[in-house]
Amino acid sequence: MQRRQHMLEFREAGLSDAQMIAALHAQSWRSAYRGILRNAYLDGDIVAERLAIWEQRLSTRQTSQLALVAFEMGRPVGFAFVIAGADPRWGALLDNVHVVAAAQGQGIGTELIHRTGSWVRDQYQGQGVFLWVFEANTPARRFYERLGATVAERAVIEPPGGGCVAEWRYVWPHVNDLCHATQARMSPL
Repeated sequence: MQRRQHMLEFREAGLSDAQMIAALHAQSWRSAYRGILRNAYLDGDIVAERLAIWEQRLSTRQTSQLALVAFEMGRPVGFAFVIAGADPRWGALLDNVHVVAAAQGQGIGTELIHRTGSWVRDQYQGQGVFLWVFEANTPARRFYERLGATVAERAVIEPPGGGCVAEWRYVWPHVNDLCHATQARMSPL
């Protein structure tokens, strides 16, 4: 994994970042979910749909939520969103982790996950962390497995845009497991 950390900046997102995050979100979905979600949906106006979601999330932000954005040389290249205490059994939901295709493989996703995991650990000790991954998204599944996540269950859902897809719940039983795994994969400064 090659990364140029001195060029990366991470900061908490605010309402003024909603448009930027929506554009990143749509771009990531169009790249990663082609063949998983319906093409007509991905080719539609998903930026507006994502914008409505991000405006709502960032305007009514709860203390149990954290949105982080990663920038490389001033350009947004990824974001993550976590909700602490989202599930009584599994803990914090890592609801979004997206890195633009051109910046993948540089450790940005790992660092976003590490930073959100560290926040959960510092603010809500004792929780686990989980996320849902489309079954057909094998690159993402391998990524989370390399970070020590294990499969807890499988579900079939109706995703945005319709149809049916299978997804897997990946878990880290304790947030420290996540933090140790991500720290081990990150290069020293």
